[in-house]
Amino acid sequence: MSQRIRGITDEEAKGAAKETFDASNELLGRTANLLRILAHSPNVARWFLPLVAAVRQPSAGAVSDVRLRNLAVLKTSTLNGCRY
Repeated sequence: MSQRIRGITDEEAKGAAKETFDASNELLGRTANLLRILAHSPNVARWFLPLVAAVRQPSAGAVSDVRLRNLAVLKTSTLNGCRY
């Protein structure tokens, strides 16, 4: 299965999408592929970023173990047949 909606690149990001990407880079150190896809609807992307930060970043309130979170990501990716 291939991705159906192309993600917005850093170069293409303008306005609210660029602001969201900048905030993501500051909070998470990168811009996730899902956020790049959600940036087609900037209001959804703005809602999604704080949720991800709260779940993943200890400085934003995450209390789960990093290794456990990484294991959950790998297991979910495997179950969904992700190739990368």
